Amino acid sequence: MTKPPSRASSGWADVTFRLFREDADYVRMQRIALESSRADHDDWVPTLDEIRTWCAPTARFDPAKQLVFASVTDESGVPVDVGVTRVSWYTARDQARVYPQASFLLPEWRIPGIWPALVREGDRRIRAMAAGHPSRRERYFQGWAAERQEEWIGALKAEGYEVVRHFRNMVRPLESVPEAEGTRLPPGLEVRPVQAVDMRKVWEAQAEVNRELFEYVAEQWAEERYPDWLADTSHAPHLWQVAWDGDQLAGMVLPRIDEEANRGRERKRGYTEHVFVRRSWRGRGLAKALLTRSLRVLTQQGMDEAELGVDSENESGAYGFYERMGYVTETTDIWFRKPLGANRRESG
Repeated sequence: MTKPPSRASSGWADVTFRLFREDADYVRMQRIALESSRADHDDWVPTLDEIRTWCAPTARFDPAKQLVFASVTDESGVPVDVGVTRVSWYTARDQARVYPQASFLLPEWRIPGIWPALVREGDRRIRAMAAGHPSRRERYFQGWAAERQEEWIGALKAEGYEVVRHFRNMVRPLESVPEAEGTRLPPGLEVRPVQAVDMRKVWEAQAEVNRELFEYVAEQWAEERYPDWLADTSHAPHLWQVAWDGDQLAGMVLPRIDEEANRGRERKRGYTEHVFVRRSWRGRGLAKALLTRSLRVLTQQGMDEAELGVDSENESGAYGFYERMGYVTETTDIWFRKPLGANRRESG
């Protein structure tokens, strides 16, 4: 016998929740996500292929159990899908288990109570999922929001989520870049073109340094993910600035250019990503030299600006370093968490 969908009252409308049930739900999710993003003045324009990829079955995600639609009854008595939430899990820094949810709600249905009800349903699904996992010392619900998403932020806060981190998306104009003098490397180090034989060491260095980050996702760096990383079409090794001490990788900045996004947004922006220096080579000015080289490379490629993202509470002081390098904050993303087990009020 099929279990009936759970229900909740928003205070203004009864909300029915159902799980993913058919391929056409990807189309419904795309429409909801697109209209929700537009209402939040987000420049994310999700394609159907992106939605399918994001919600494809994996070891950590089953759409039949972790993709939840919210429906209300319209004036003619027909149920209408108005919102959707995706819940998942990952292993974070220090082996903490984190359970994020990402929700979207049509703007015309952002009446009091519906979004908090959707968050509560996401929490309920997360508890059910977590009950089948081995216990961990630390377990958290997690939500993420751009600072302009005031209604979504309000829904998270209403359900007990608290701000734990701010991530700054920073941009640097390239009308003037540091002089070549700033590209000088510490003694004994060199930058050389990245060859196919070097890719494994780049992967391993990224995995090593990522373990220190708040946003670390252990499953992304599992050995079986290496072929996927290697096949990533966004990689641009011909632009990468990787410093070597003999055969040891000391640090790197991995610039790239998204030509399709630049055409769609009528801009010339490059990205200075994965700015890492391994522990044994820190404190010698290597990050500054590699970032300077990257800015100059993007300028040579005809870019007008460079972007990067940084955890502004990162213990390394990276945020201040990027400010000194001429980057300014364009937008801010906020991460929310609450301990698993907190705020146990449930819908249904």
